Amino acid sequence: MTAQLTNSFMKLREIILLAAAAGFLVIWIAEYQRTTFGDSYWLLMLFLGFLLAFQYVRSKRIEQKKSVSPTVKQMVEKKKKKK
Repeated sequence: MTAQLTNSFMKLREIILLAAAAGFLVIWIAEYQRTTFGDSYWLLMLFLGFLLAFQYVRSKRIEQKKSVSPTVKQMVEKKKKKK
């Protein structure tokens, strides 16, 4: 059961990407209040870039995990073949 719990949580790469995205969002909000939208636009794009990178890495991990783990149907068939 602990192996399933550790696989369901985010990996270090995902945590770093999400933290960077959150950091750039906070910096963008502070910078937007201080300057104009045009001057702080690059921070918003960095936020969106890290957010999209996080989603991409997360979806690739979930897709890879699905392709590796057998379905219940396959496990039942293997048990029947062994008997």
